[in-house]
Amino acid sequence: MATRGTYNTRQRQAVLDYLAAHTDRYVSVDGAFDMLRSQGVEIGRSTIYRTLETLVGEGMATKIVAPHGEVALYRLVNQGEEDAGQLVCVECGHVSTIDCDAFQEFSHHVSTVHGFTIDLSRTVLYGRCPLCAKKQVVTHA
Repeated sequence: MATRGTYNTRQRQAVLDYLAAHTDRYVSVDGAFDMLRSQGVEIGRSTIYRTLETLVGEGMATKIVAPHGEVALYRLVNQGEEDAGQLVCVECGHVSTIDCDAFQEFSHHVSTVHGFTIDLSRTVLYGRCPLCAKKQVVTHA
């Protein structure tokens, strides 16, 4: 028997489809609501919120706080990125995975020297992507 929250309803599928179409960035409940409603999907904000929270609980999505702390943001967990940190651009919202040996070495250092285990799947570094950083240099030149 399926447990609560595992039913694949039309609304759940619509939220999953929306997340799948936006894997390069995090999305808010309001952003998902506005887009889904504009596409004619009959869904409420609370349904979207509950669906996103369920997906987080199932490990299918990840949740972060927006750079300025104003809202929660959600994103599907891509295959192979379950234990990877993320770089989030504060200008355009683009998300990149931190997939490098230096980051793994840093995590290992923190664990062995400081006795603290970093949850890499929840590690988010905010900054500017190369494109936005370049734009900022041009506008300040």
